[in-house]
Amino acid sequence: MKNSTMLFAIAIFVLVVGGFVFVNGKNGVTANVVSNDAQVVQGQMQQVVLSQNGYNYKDATAQAGKPISLSADSSVGGCLRSVSFNIEGKRYSKYLRTSEDTLELPALPKGTYNFACSMGMGYGKLIVQ
Repeated sequence: MKNSTMLFAIAIFVLVVGGFVFVNGKNGVTANVVSNDAQVVQGQMQQVVLSQNGYNYKDATAQAGKPISLSADSSVGGCLRSVSFNIEGKRYSKYLRTSEDTLELPALPKGTYNFACSMGMGYGKLIVQ
């Protein structure tokens, strides 16, 4: 085969594979990595909205004993939209692309729970009272 034919075939292959990854790659990013097994009573889920402060998250607060639904406001950008918690050996992670996207956490006891973006560059605290 000629070099130009070989380069053309490689370029087509790269475009097809790249298009497949681009189109189908979005589906894996928007789902929880680990779902919780907590029983959620209708209307008992508390809403917590994360905000950004410089390169980190502002501290967020929640009530103990109620499941938590986390979302991010418009101040959160870049990799900080990908929130990751490690709670009692379970990982909870989700890319919060829009304000409608939420990460659900189980009901937590009182304490401070550290979390980070998926790249480990931005940090925050969820203070459960």
